[in-house]
Amino acid sequence: KNEKGFTLIELVMVIVILGILAAVAVPKFIDLQGSAADSVAHGITGAVQGAITMAHAKRLISKSYTATYSTSTILASIDTSGIDALVAGAGTFTASVNGITYQWTYTGNDGTDSTGVNPSTIQENATTGGFS
Repeated sequence: KNEKGFTLIELVMVIVILGILAAVAVPKFIDLQGSAADSVAHGITGAVQGAITMAHAKRLISKSYTATYSTSTILASIDTSGIDALVAGAGTFTASVNGITYQWTYTGNDGTDSTGVNPSTIQENATTGGFS
């Protein structure tokens, strides 16, 4: 008899190998989602710092530039793609990325001090959600 097919042992070995691969791959995949959310949050930090720099440079170059750069002004000037929610508060703002909440402290300085050289600053805050 010339029957073709897989033996039971071969089928069991394939199932065992697939189980091992799944056990290794699933935790790595879950970790990648958290890392991606952290990367988006760090991107927000960079975008806000860039927006602060641009607004402050306009203030220094043109003394007639009178617009202040408050938290809401800065946040309105950045790209918010990939962010579920971005909420500005008094001195802080929060963003939600894939269900993880991130928080920053925004210290406003619109360049109207006597020297005009102190820009606003931003600091990532450790929260129960992100920036751990």
